[in-house]
Amino acid sequence: MSLRSRGVAALLGTAAVALVPAAPAVAARPLAGAAQLSARRCTPRGVTRCGRVVVPLDRSGAIPGQVSLRVRMLDGPRRTRDSGTVIALAGGPGQAAAPLLEQIAESIGPALATRRIVTFDQRGTGGSGRLRCPELARIRRASQLDAAVAGCARRLGARRNAYTTAASVEDLEAVRSTLGVDRVALYAVSYGTKVALDYAARYPQRVSRLVLDSVVPQSGNDPFQRATISAIPRILDTLCGHRGCPFTRDATADLATLVRRAARAPLRGRWFDGRGRGHSATLGSEDLFSLLLAGDFDPFQRSALPAALRSAAQGDTAPLLALAVGSSLNGGGSAGGDSDALYIATTCADGGVPWPAGTPVAQRPAAAEAALAALPEAQLAPFDRRTLRRLRIDSCRAWPESPIEQPTAPLPDVPTLILSGDSDLRTPRSDARAVAGQLPRARLLTVPGVGHSVLGAAASLDQRCARRAVTAFFADRRVADCGRTSLPPVAKQAPRRLADLPVRHGLPARAGRTYAAFELTIADAFERIMTVALSGAAEPSGGAVGIGGLRGGTVRIGRRLMRFDRFSFVPGVTVSGVLSLDLDDEAPLVFHIGGSAAARGTLVAGERSVTGTLGGHRVNITGAGASASGATVARATADAAPQLSLERRIGELRTALEQARPAAVQPPAAPVGAAGPLLPGLGAER
Repeated sequence: MSLRSRGVAALLGTAAVALVPAAPAVAARPLAGAAQLSARRCTPRGVTRCGRVVVPLDRSGAIPGQVSLRVRMLDGPRRTRDSGTVIALAGGPGQAAAPLLEQIAESIGPALATRRIVTFDQRGTGGSGRLRCPELARIRRASQLDAAVAGCARRLGARRNAYTTAASVEDLEAVRSTLGVDRVALYAVSYGTKVALDYAARYPQRVSRLVLDSVVPQSGNDPFQRATISAIPRILDTLCGHRGCPFTRDATADLATLVRRAARAPLRGRWFDGRGRGHSATLGSEDLFSLLLAGDFDPFQRSALPAALRSAAQGDTAPLLALAVGSSLNGGGSAGGDSDALYIATTCADGGVPWPAGTPVAQRPAAAEAALAALPEAQLAPFDRRTLRRLRIDSCRAWPESPIEQPTAPLPDVPTLILSGDSDLRTPRSDARAVAGQLPRARLLTVPGVGHSVLGAAASLDQRCARRAVTAFFADRRVADCGRTSLPPVAKQAPRRLADLPVRHGLPARAGRTYAAFELTIADAFERIMTVALSGAAEPSGGAVGIGGLRGGTVRIGRRLMRFDRFSFVPGVTVSGVLSLDLDDEAPLVFHIGGSAAARGTLVAGERSVTGTLGGHRVNITGAGASASGATVARATADAAPQLSLERRIGELRTALEQARPAAVQPPAAPVGAAGPLLPGLGAER
């Protein structure tokens, strides 16, 4: 089974088409002015206010109809009548912004204390006439893409041409006018930055300042992903640090090896689901590309990439498949109202396609192939032309009007803060630098260790620098550079056999290696529960969240218990046992060690000791080396003693689960600006 095709159903959630009823084209009609909006609470006891702004579907009048834009707003605690207004724009295209109001307000933080923040669902998303094309939801293979895209275009009819970025720019102006303010600050993430830039160019007198997080240039996406590809070696080198990765001389060379190997035949292996069932799977070079992009939102996944690439290059595909399965199951989530149909309509209309405007549909495949053939191989390394073909650089070839020429204008001289994650592959820092060079008063802040959506990642990484920068920028103070940040160190290679591990704590060889395997297995389980289950990538199993082991078995976690069932990280070594997540439960933590390679036995973990037997040998380990978890934010390794006790890690896990309990059984909202890979071959969308 291909992981790529397996993930499509989860990534495409549209089910039905909803078109705006036809009506005569009219000018923007302010349904609610500032006073009316301020008097209308979204809920009886809520602090947010709601309203609608009705705009023409097509301002030229050629296409009849209206769109009712859903608007939400929130006042800062110290806002006065003269305070400013910030309009926030989400990503995609296709991500509904209104459900993200509170999340956006938290991201900007103190900068909003004296301001009003406003969001609205972009036309075609959420409560603004969300577009639905069931054809897109039925895609299972890339070969079905053309028919689905053409079917969606037919379903939408002439209205499909009314969902350009230029139309969203005019919608933004209508919202500003309805609010009754002369100028607004714009805070935008990912694709939203393109809307913000185009708006600032079109209406420079209406913009007081710009905050652009993870910039998409005005020119839009490059269908050949050259900026992304050129950033891959640097980011892999950064993961390994200045001392390099001890298990490989060159992580990029390992990736290139896998790309060449995948050109001959897909990489094959097995992975285990949340019920412990094994599945055969394949990975192509296009899946490797998508896997790298998936790391944009997860520092733990990024830290695991070099070791997983090296293991696969040496013939052990299990770690790489485990990462790929996690990213395919976790499609980025949705705050509600996202639209794949809108994504297609806007992306295909705006451009970023490998043929000039006006190219007939029948001639587009040849035009795309000619453009691809003209690229030097060096611009695509460590990938190749075959990878880009399989990523479907011509995904819009069945869309009748692709591209539609968009208006362009120079960018204005307004204060601008650009935030760029140093590890961002979707919107690399080279794009941020290019945009900064076009804005006379731009301040580019590169944030180390962060991928896509800087402010969204800042919360999970405790990265205060980016938030301080936004606060300083709105206060007209100097924006300080970011220093180093605390990130998970690069992961060690997963052992392929018990003999690869060192002997621990003076035990006999087999028992000592089994104990080392036990430490690594528990560490892996806790890390994956914290970073995979809570990100929504795990599978519910019998009312609990289930995660398959790297080599087999499962760990399942419910509200009160964490159950290991022959969970395996090291081949031939399994761990079973039931752990209470109740901190008041003083029952001992008992683990049963089994497996064909293990020194079998039972271990009892206490606060500062581990006792029991392995292979008939007594185990009695006290002090720091007795910790069974190895579950600090950093990974446990085979050559360093774990740092925290198992009980303390259970406490941290229990607290995290209580804070995010709904997310443990269903995918949470995506980071602001992250619509997720919506279609096969479109995994690099912004």
